[in-house]
Amino acid sequence: MSEKISIILPVYNEKESLLIMVRLLNSSLKINSEIIIVHDNQTDNSIESAKILQKEFNNVQIIHNKIGPGVRNAIETGISNSSNEIILITAVDEIFPIISIEKMYEKIKLENYDLISGTRYSKGGARLGGSLIGSILSRTANKIFNFVSKVPLTDCTTGIKMMKKKVWSDIDFQSNPIGWAFAFEISIKSYLKGYKLSEYPIKSVDRLFGGSSTFKLGSWTKEYLKWFFWGIKMTNKFK
Repeated sequence: MSEKISIILPVYNEKESLLIMVRLLNSSLKINSEIIIVHDNQTDNSIESAKILQKEFNNVQIIHNKIGPGVRNAIETGISNSSNEIILITAVDEIFPIISIEKMYEKIKLENYDLISGTRYSKGGARLGGSLIGSILSRTANKIFNFVSKVPLTDCTTGIKMMKKKVWSDIDFQSNPIGWAFAFEISIKSYLKGYKLSEYPIKSVDRLFGGSSTFKLGSWTKEYLKWFFWGIKMTNKFK
């Protein structure tokens, strides 16, 4: 296929996961892709793996995020260095959603969606592993939010999202850049801006291959709740 996507992989001590993820991407995807690995600092053990991968594949870039610490800033750095209209954001330890990438891509290209969000909470999707409390909170909050706000996504908080680059550029991000709350924010704000949204089921297994999670239940629950209530307020004004 002549089409291409840019896959943005923010890393934080993902030495083992990164090797598996990039090799699987290159062996399974029929879509031509550039893979952009973004790290916050030079001591990240992911860099060793990234250099190995760069020797194996000609579509791998390694970029140092100099904007500031955090996942969102790393993704911003990756997108600013990408060369394609369509971008995919995903966590490096999320191996299983790879099988959904081509279907997400088809929805954007053939049905002209602006953003396709992965969903763990609709038919065909699943969330396995990780914190039981975190899983219950996430599932419940997403279900309530979908019902009350009418944002057409059953899993607004997932970080696995494919979109046209213009969507990311059009969002004035205000969430904490450390952590994945920006994924909730972009779900809400892209809807408010009138972009065409859809979703595709994914199977997610939390932290299957090790690495360092930045998720802290207490602090990040507070951040997600902020966007939960802000989103309900703003989407009801929007109706």
